[in-house]
Amino acid sequence: MNRLSGWLCPALYLLFLSLLLSCASNQHTLPEMTPTHTTTLKCPALFPPGGCQAVHDIEFTMPGSRQGRAIGVTVVSEDGTIESTLMTVEGFVLFAASLNDTLTIHRAVPPFDKPGFAAGMMEDIRSIFLHPQGRIETGTLADTSSICRITTDSGRVIDSLSLANQSRQINIYSPDGTLERSISGRDYTAHTPNISIPKILELTAPGMNGYTLNLTLIRFEDSSTLKQ
Repeated sequence: MNRLSGWLCPALYLLFLSLLLSCASNQHTLPEMTPTHTTTLKCPALFPPGGCQAVHDIEFTMPGSRQGRAIGVTVVSEDGTIESTLMTVEGFVLFAASLNDTLTIHRAVPPFDKPGFAAGMMEDIRSIFLHPQGRIETGTLADTSSICRITTDSGRVIDSLSLANQSRQINIYSPDGTLERSISGRDYTAHTPNISIPKILELTAPGMNGYTLNLTLIRFEDSSTLKQ
């Protein structure tokens, strides 16, 4: 077994399996919301709208407390197109894909050449960087937390919460009310006078086959910088 194969197995291979299976055993359900009469045009998001490029150090934890590490590079165009690259810390590209109306895989080292992995990973990235479209409601939860809820045309529900210390959390539910993903952003810092971004992101897919991704920001550029 060569050095690359030894690094990929079992760490990233288990991430691959978890992405395929994470939706199978979730037990969390959509919480009841007491509506308020507040009118809002958008819910709080993890990242500001518009194009950007972000580089993250990614640490992941899979079932059995197995851990691994990779570098993720994400480019979001102003039209919503996402380009993503996952590589080892040595710079070997494991996976590269783009997503707009369709998913295109540009490079995938086995076992990351399976469509299920690509779709799951790109959906996670879309959830982090893009603002969902849908019907917006505001309200409070049983613990009195304020919530902004988006229901998409497909029936998925995205709950957005502003937490203490300017942290933000996004919870994503399937049409049947099952929690699919929970994403939190913290340690927000001013990138420009008008743009604040999280230094730390945590994405959790719950359930028996779930996984956790901890993303630490290495570099961020917004659309104005990328155009220069």
